[in-house]
Amino acid sequence: MTGSDGAVVVSVTGGVTGVAATYERLLALAVTFEAAAERMRGWAARGAAVLVDSDLLASGLLAPLSLAEAEVAVVTATTGPDGVLSESAGWWLDAEALRLAVRLLQEADELAEHALDALDHALGRALGQSLALSLGPAAPLWLPALAGGLAVTTVLWPRLPELGRDLLVERLGDEGDDLQEWVTDHPRLVERLAAGGGGLVDGLRSPVVPLGPVAPLPPLGLLGLLGLLPPTRDTAAAARLLAGAYDPGRPRTRALPGVAVPASAAPPRSVEDLVEHLAQLSELSAPGRPEMNGTIEVQSFTGDDGVARHVVYLPGTDDMTTWPWTQDDDVRDMGTNLALVGDLPTAYGAGVLDAMAAAGIGPDEPVLLAGHSQGGLQAAQLLDEQHGYRITHVVTAGSPTAHLGPFPDGSHVLSLEQQGDVVPLLDGAANPDSPEQVTLTFEAGPLTGRDVPGHHGFAAYAAGAAAADASPHPGVREQVRSLHESGFLGAQPPDGVRHTVYRITRDP
Repeated sequence: MTGSDGAVVVSVTGGVTGVAATYERLLALAVTFEAAAERMRGWAARGAAVLVDSDLLASGLLAPLSLAEAEVAVVTATTGPDGVLSESAGWWLDAEALRLAVRLLQEADELAEHALDALDHALGRALGQSLALSLGPAAPLWLPALAGGLAVTTVLWPRLPELGRDLLVERLGDEGDDLQEWVTDHPRLVERLAAGGGGLVDGLRSPVVPLGPVAPLPPLGLLGLLGLLPPTRDTAAAARLLAGAYDPGRPRTRALPGVAVPASAAPPRSVEDLVEHLAQLSELSAPGRPEMNGTIEVQSFTGDDGVARHVVYLPGTDDMTTWPWTQDDDVRDMGTNLALVGDLPTAYGAGVLDAMAAAGIGPDEPVLLAGHSQGGLQAAQLLDEQHGYRITHVVTAGSPTAHLGPFPDGSHVLSLEQQGDVVPLLDGAANPDSPEQVTLTFEAGPLTGRDVPGHHGFAAYAAGAAAADASPHPGVREQVRSLHESGFLGAQPPDGVRHTVYRITRDP
């Protein structure tokens, strides 16, 4: 599980070379132009003072022609056609033109985004109403069922016992393989379907036009007709609605003395090491080991500069088949996924903070959060919250984070997304272009296979992480360099590494 087979970088968005950073630089340039114009106006005012200087005027009695020439020169240099006052107007106009250009580009982006959102919602609503007509009173139950079906194919599949996988393959036959291949070959279509989640929920619970003598009305249609249900405008709103059916619970966090993985005692040297460590940690809660579900790890080490640093590793979902009435003490379940997509607080996140407190992390000590799938989503949400810890860096692998942010100024988020992995697209949007977040999309080739789990697996993401480590792209280089310069990667701590595995469970 290394990046030795190589991964091809498909695209890089955001960061110091992204569009948002370019807009910021253009606006900063406009401020510079405006300051230059102000200085020129000041020079013009000084020229006017020279014209009425008493000593200069007194010299005119002895040399009137010289006085006239001097005053013409001053007027020409200050208020003439090519004088500094005229030039100041040009610099001021350039500043305003830059601001106007940026504003027009931003508004064009927003208009296109709103138009796409409206189209996604309309298509989702039409699909929801069609399902309501077809399924009748059972219609609302199909929404979590569809989400659960996609979740099974993406995350649960590799966690099923081999016999269970064989039975499913026997039942689904080639159709299942063809569906997975289609999904991985058309990931952006899956993103568009996910983007219509709000409209889908609205369609399932809204009144529909009668098609016959009996008007079918979805179970929640009467409430929708009366305006007693708020609209679900987007995927995040739909996720919040569904998450409300689950009990968020409270975390119970406890240390597991003596539990470790091979990478526990060594500081990470690269982004690839972070992903490798996550892969090893995820094996603790592999199929057949439910007693280890919810395990995370905290590494702590002090550099030569005397600053204590901490790396927190957050694996992804343990139980994707949780219904509201089957919830147990698993904190990384389907309800947590829905809550995170809806940007709601979770017991998983609260448990991570409890583990950080138990590990003795101080409020001013820098923290890196690294997470895969749900773990990366939880990491990004914690970066965006006020909790008293100094989280400065986040690395995500296969996580849907588009709805989070804006992230704090000066923070760093490196998001790895495998081309064909549908999981980071399940929030229905691409990650926004921001100076703080870089999204590196890559193709891991033969490491992924042709199925959904292969595209979401650690082998692919280790290759993508290695591509990030070696990338010459300035935006990616700035992110990786920051991880090194901040002491998270490549450090050789003189006192070694302290590490503790914690298990987070949910108390109702």
